[in-house]
Amino acid sequence: MFADEPMKQAWTILQAGAHDKSANKRVQAVLALGLIASDATAIETAEHALQDSKSEVRRAAVTALGDMGSRASLPKIRALLEHSDAKTVVAIAAVLKNFKDPQADEIYYQILTGERRAGGGILDGLKDKKSLERMGVEEALGFVPFGGIGIGAYDYFKQNDSSSANVNAVAATALAQDRDPASKKALIRASFGGKEIVQVAALRALAKCGDPSVVKDIEPAIYSKTSLISYTAAAAVVRLSSEHSTRRLH
Repeated sequence: MFADEPMKQAWTILQAGAHDKSANKRVQAVLALGLIASDATAIETAEHALQDSKSEVRRAAVTALGDMGSRASLPKIRALLEHSDAKTVVAIAAVLKNFKDPQADEIYYQILTGERRAGGGILDGLKDKKSLERMGVEEALGFVPFGGIGIGAYDYFKQNDSSSANVNAVAATALAQDRDPASKKALIRASFGGKEIVQVAALRALAKCGDPSVVKDIEPAIYSKTSLISYTAAAAVVRLSSEHSTRRLH
């Protein structure tokens, strides 16, 4: 059957990452889950991460569930508000905004004005409110220069000081909807060379292209020694293999 073994291997890698003793690896694996929409296992794994002891992992889970479009997870995401640090509040607001939840606008209003529109404020009692109030406007508005990569991944990538790599990552992301075979080949090449940010952006773009034939091309990336690349490739393999199976059933 198509890609059965790569898909099993990909899930094994993702689950191991989501439960790794390293918080950084948990962050990376959980963020990668955001590529896998409408999958009960991916949603369950990300929701479990909402209760992680590390705020950065909880933030990654919020972002991933938003990327998955898991509206059913919103009550669990909202429940984090009163006990979250500033960055996690911003991540929650960005997800709520994507779901057109009016609570997002109230959070942004309070962040930017320090005032409540009426009644009790959503951010009342927030333990990290002072830090939240010091955040810049762009960050408070959920500014994500690498659209589709996610806030958590941006936090990771912004440490990269290579402007050319950043430009290449944006270019790779933009090619996600390009059906030209030459673009697909370029993305496959980019998945195995250059800076991490470019490889990850290329793998995410290939996942979103929806062409299951690239699974055989990107499968080797799931064994990358760089965990972020490995998890992203694994999520891409799961997404593309699942899409192929769904089409086959119809």
